[in-house]
Amino acid sequence: MDQTDSSRPMVDFVSLLAGTESIFSGLSEADLHSIEQELEWVVARGGDVLMSQGDEGDSMYLLVSGRLRASRRTEDGAEQTLGEVGHGESVGEMALITGGVRLATVRAIRDSNLIRFSKDAFDRIMNGNPRAALVLAKRIVLRVTQQNARKAKPSISTVGVIAAADGVDIADFCERLTKALSEIGSTFLLNRQVLETHIGPGAATATDRAMQSRIDAWFDQLERHNSYVVYQGDDEPSPWTDRCARQADRLLFLAKSTSSPHERNIPDTWKQVIARHDLVLLHPKKDRVTLQVAAWRQKLGIANHHHVVADSIPDYQRLARILTGRAVGLTLGGGGARGLAHIGVIKAMQEAGIPIDMICGTSMGAVLSGQYAMGYDLQAMMEVNRKGWIAMDPMKDKTLPLVAMLAGKKLDAMLEMMFGDTQIEDLWTTYFCVSANLTQAKAVIHQSGPLKNAVRASMAIPGVAAPVVVAGDLLVDGGVLNNLPGDLMRNVCGGTVIAVDVSPKVDLAVDMSYTELPSAWEILRSRMPGSTPLKIPNIFALMMRTLMLSSADKSNSVMREVDLYIRPAVDAFAIFEWASMEKIVDAGYQTARKQLEEWQAGREPAPIAAAAR
Repeated sequence: MDQTDSSRPMVDFVSLLAGTESIFSGLSEADLHSIEQELEWVVARGGDVLMSQGDEGDSMYLLVSGRLRASRRTEDGAEQTLGEVGHGESVGEMALITGGVRLATVRAIRDSNLIRFSKDAFDRIMNGNPRAALVLAKRIVLRVTQQNARKAKPSISTVGVIAAADGVDIADFCERLTKALSEIGSTFLLNRQVLETHIGPGAATATDRAMQSRIDAWFDQLERHNSYVVYQGDDEPSPWTDRCARQADRLLFLAKSTSSPHERNIPDTWKQVIARHDLVLLHPKKDRVTLQVAAWRQKLGIANHHHVVADSIPDYQRLARILTGRAVGLTLGGGGARGLAHIGVIKAMQEAGIPIDMICGTSMGAVLSGQYAMGYDLQAMMEVNRKGWIAMDPMKDKTLPLVAMLAGKKLDAMLEMMFGDTQIEDLWTTYFCVSANLTQAKAVIHQSGPLKNAVRASMAIPGVAAPVVVAGDLLVDGGVLNNLPGDLMRNVCGGTVIAVDVSPKVDLAVDMSYTELPSAWEILRSRMPGSTPLKIPNIFALMMRTLMLSSADKSNSVMREVDLYIRPAVDAFAIFEWASMEKIVDAGYQTARKQLEEWQAGREPAPIAAAAR
C-alpha cells in the first residue's frame, strides 16, 4: 500500500467526513476542519491487506472510493466473510476502542482510496468530540447485531471480463452481458475507449497519482450510480486489463469452446485477484462436444465455469442471474419410480416461465437432473426413461446376493445409454449429485468427472445395487445421508431454491388384520396364478424405504430452508412401479402447476426471465 500525502486527490474532506455514512456526521464544520488535520491519505490496490486478524490495532480507515471486505478465520481454518465496506464507511475502530487485537482481516477487493487515522489521532478526536464517540458506539453495536443476525454474503456490483485465449470477441460478449444485466438493474459498460473519452487520451495506461485519483473518483461515481458496471479488458494483457481484473467483484475468464488452455499465458496477477473467478466458454451453437474444462479449471485455479452460446439471449440471461445471486436452483429428491414425477415438475416450471439455472439431485433425482443438464427436452426424457427403466428393466438383473441383489450389468448398460461418456463439466446446466461414502461416513458431492459414474454412485441402494469403489472407498445411494440436497443447492446457487420431494410420509402399510407377517411360503403361494396377492412389501421396497428413513429428518429441515417445497401426489404409486410412468409424470405436473401458481401469486414477481431450452 502507498501511504503518502504528497499527492492528495481533489476531495472535499469536510464534506466526506460529514457524509451520512461517516462516524463524523453531525459534527460542526469547525470540528471537521480540526479532524481533517489528523488524517493521512492511503492508496490500496485490489487484493492489498489493510489489516490482519490477530494484529495489534494501530489505526482506523475511512473509505473514500473502492470497496473493502472483512473476513475472519474460524477454528477449523475456513475463511468466513463478515461483510463489505463501501463509500464513506469506516473500519478498524473496534480494536482502537477496546485496546485489543484485530478481530478480522480487511482487504481491498478493488483499487481503493482511503483516509487513515492513527491511534493517537483517533484518541484525540474521540476525547475532543463526545458526539463522534456516541455515533461510533452506535455503529459498532449495529454492526455486531447485523453480523450475529445473518451470515454476510458478498455483494456483486462489478464484473471484470478478460480474454483468456486468442480470437475471442470480448467486445460482443460484454455488450450482450451488459444488456442481460440491464434487465436486472442499471448497468454501465466501461472499456478503454469509454475511459479515455471521458478522462482523456492515455488514461488507461496513466501512472501518475493525480490522473489515477481522477479515475478512482469516476469509477466510484459510476459504481454508486449504477447497479452494475462491466469492466471490459483489452484483447491482450495490458495495464488496463490488469485494472479491470482488480476492479472486479466477479472476474470472468473468456475463451472459445474450441480454445486450448495452453495457447496463452495467464498472468499471475490476474489469478491472484481477490474476486471470485469464473471461466466462460463461448460456443458457436448448442452441440455436444468433448471440452477441456478440467484442464482450463486447473490452469486458472478455479471451480466455476459456464457454457454460453455466443448469440443465445437466454444463455446471457442465465449468466446474469448467476453472477448477481439471482439464479434459480432446482433440487430433485430420490424415490425410485416416484421420481419420474420430476419430469412433470420441470414441465410445469417451463410453462410458468421459471428458468432452471442449476440442478442437482440424489438417487433417482440424480438421474433426472443429469438428463436435464445434458439438454434433454421433456419428450426425450420420457423416451429415454421408458427405454431404460421399462424396456431394459435393470431391477430384474438378479445375482447371487453376496454383496448386492442386482448384478448391475443392466443398470450400467442403462446409464451408458442415457449418458454415454459425458463429463459433468461439459453439461449445459450447472449440475451436481450426491452419494454417501460408507467408508468415511460422509456425503460426497459429485461436480466433475464422468456423469454416468456419479449417477451410478448416487443410486447404489445398499444391498440392492453394488457400491461404487473410488480410491478404496465405497460409495452408495446419497439418500443414506441426504435424499433432498436443497441445503447444498442453497450454498451453490445463492438465489432461489426449489426442492421436489417424492419420498412419501407413509409407505409400506400392510393389511390391518395381520398380527404377524405371513411366512415366505404363504407369500409365494399368494403370487401363484389364480391366487390373491397378499399386501406385503417385497425386500427391495423394504430396503428402499429403510434407506429413505435415514435422511427423513434432513429432508424435513431442507423443507424449511428452501424458497419453494413441492411434494407431488405420488404416494399411491409403488416405489418400483415404472409401468405407471405417464400417470406419475402427470401427478408431478398437476401438483407443481398448482403450487407454482400459488407461489407466484403470493409474492412480487421474481426478477427472472423465462428460460428457453
